[in-house]
Amino acid sequence: MLRKIRHLNIVVVCMLFLQLLVYPVNTLGSEKSVITVEQAVQTVKDNFSIPENYTQLSTGYNEYNDRATYSLNWHAVEQPGGSFNAEVDAISGEILNISQWNEQLKPSFKLPVLSSEDTLKIATDLVAKLVSKHQSEMQLVTDKQQVFLLNNSQPFTYNFRWIRIVNGVPFPENGVNVSVSGEDGRVINYNYNWTEDLVFPVASNIVSPEKARQVFTDTPMLELQYFLPPVMNPQTKEPQRILLVYQLTNKYYGGAVDALTGKPVTLDKPALAYKSSSSAGSISESVAVSTASAASKILSTEAASEVSEPSTSQDKEESSPQISQSEAIEIVKKMVTIPKDFVLRNSSLNPDWQNPTEQVWELQWNTESSDTEEQRYLSARVNAKTGDLIGFNRSYGSNQDDKSKPLNRKEAQKIADNFLKSTQPERFELVKVEAEDFYGGKMPPNIQIFNYVRVVNGIPVSRNGMYLLVDTVAKQVVNYEMNWNNQEFPSSSNALSLNEITERFLKISPLALRYSLIFYPNGQPEIRLAYQPKLDYDMYVPAILDAKTGDPMDWYGRPQSQWSRAITYQDIQGNYAEKEIGIMGLTGAFGEYGENFRPDEKITAGSLLRAMLTAEGNYRDRVLSDEEVLDIAEDRGWLPEGVKLESELSREDLSKIMIRLINMEPSAKVKGIYSVPFTDADTINQDSLGYIALAWGLGILKVDENTLHPDQVATRAEAAYALVHAYTVERPVINYMK
Repeated sequence: MLRKIRHLNIVVVCMLFLQLLVYPVNTLGSEKSVITVEQAVQTVKDNFSIPENYTQLSTGYNEYNDRATYSLNWHAVEQPGGSFNAEVDAISGEILNISQWNEQLKPSFKLPVLSSEDTLKIATDLVAKLVSKHQSEMQLVTDKQQVFLLNNSQPFTYNFRWIRIVNGVPFPENGVNVSVSGEDGRVINYNYNWTEDLVFPVASNIVSPEKARQVFTDTPMLELQYFLPPVMNPQTKEPQRILLVYQLTNKYYGGAVDALTGKPVTLDKPALAYKSSSSAGSISESVAVSTASAASKILSTEAASEVSEPSTSQDKEESSPQISQSEAIEIVKKMVTIPKDFVLRNSSLNPDWQNPTEQVWELQWNTESSDTEEQRYLSARVNAKTGDLIGFNRSYGSNQDDKSKPLNRKEAQKIADNFLKSTQPERFELVKVEAEDFYGGKMPPNIQIFNYVRVVNGIPVSRNGMYLLVDTVAKQVVNYEMNWNNQEFPSSSNALSLNEITERFLKISPLALRYSLIFYPNGQPEIRLAYQPKLDYDMYVPAILDAKTGDPMDWYGRPQSQWSRAITYQDIQGNYAEKEIGIMGLTGAFGEYGENFRPDEKITAGSLLRAMLTAEGNYRDRVLSDEEVLDIAEDRGWLPEGVKLESELSREDLSKIMIRLINMEPSAKVKGIYSVPFTDADTINQDSLGYIALAWGLGILKVDENTLHPDQVATRAEAAYALVHAYTVERPVINYMK
């Protein structure tokens, strides 16, 4: 899993590294601070309650993005553990963020005592106290898709968000987020982000929404792509899915249309963006024309994509055994110069997280001695089936004292191109390099990043291609990653037209006016007033549409009907389990009928088990098959013997599943100690008596009258009531380590 995360975030890691090059952490002292660390500690204590057992305090001082901050961290020395973390601006003394976590020795979920309205008042009072000077400049927005978990280790929390409003226009990059416990009103998380001294264009003489919509359609902003959703469970060796979709192109900052010029927002220099309409038009129109021309050809095979796919991968995959470690090393040596003083330190053969059916040799070299000022390194990855070098990363070749003039982007691209021509000559003919992307910080002069996107049948393939980082002083590639799927790609012949998909997209996400903060490659930031697809601050933004149906998808490739989303049920008012059903709705469970819960309908094993897995939140990233649901339920010991997913559950069955859920089955099996006050107690199977007695005694099983009817099929309302109350029980902790 760690390996998967490392590879999945390699671009993010590189970006963070680049940020550190631009904004190095100050480790010498608080030259820019005005308040002392003691004053910062007191500020936090004055506004938040820090548990008394958090007696260990550690502090730090950092400088980044021209901001100086103190980090304060309280920890519990003895059990139960916990922590309270805060960041305070070292100049203004403002609390920027806090977060706290406490460990439970006996984990149990507690029903929220406070309502959403109660916790909103707590959050609002905190915002008024900490950022009163900006409170009138913010607006509370609702996260319509806020999803809760029946988590028995941390409290049930409500989340609230305020965004900055300037000239009546939202500026979502600034604002406050607050999370409040529904159990006791504690503030679990607080984050305050506000950028001073920004220049906001006046929202006057702007183009009309109709004009912006026309520009969005004519540009066009949406692009036909092959989309490869993440493989979330590589252990199943499920094949990588390849979906034909439309999604927003990377060229125009999330589908943005400049409200002052009426042109698509691009990475043109700021001076060009706000020139007269004739100057700006010549630039933006050329982009629009070339993009529209490409779109008109998108369903046909372009000349560049007519080059046949490399045969080496397929041939080796079918006829050759896996290559050895020594062969993998020789492949690396042919393509990358390994210095003589480098020593191979680690070598391992592991499944490839990108293609679970294949394995990868992972090799790591570094300098033999660690006594030098800076140890140099090289890591490489070779596909053990195809022999492809699929990635390497090495320490930067340029010396900080090197005064050589860095290569410009065009010159650096020649180095990247030549590297790919020598390492992947056939695949180089099947990719196109993306233009500079929007980047949240200044690009160091010694670094240029290139992303080569794979093209199949004239259609770009997301998450397929090559990524390179070039050191422009050392004049060499220092980081390379390739992801190349070997499966067959579906035909695009039955895809909806671009006009059809654009109309559908804008109905789902109409354009709305907002301010956006953009960083250009030279590091210059600028606020742009633009029309962008309205987000509504939902958890899911339909940025991906199925190219054949036009239906929204999420980043896992799931259709809207399968999204994990909070549900407000419309048919539960007055039901005895209204509160419990409402809580289950907040987790997204029991959502098979949309906003209708159908409380009196009989509960099936499949519906209950899926609700249990949804409520705990461990499988939100993928849609479980019936077989997987059964495997998980059987592995955890939830299912009564011989029960199928379509089986209706009796009250006896429901009791057994709930007692197994809370790890109390050993107690339920004890004979001769249980009795129940029901008039039909003699009809209860003696092997089930302990389960029913515990479920009733712990408040899990709802019985209004003196008669249980153990064989009666339970309703969906009973199941929701039982599941919520089962999570409130302090369950025994089972240690599986023998």
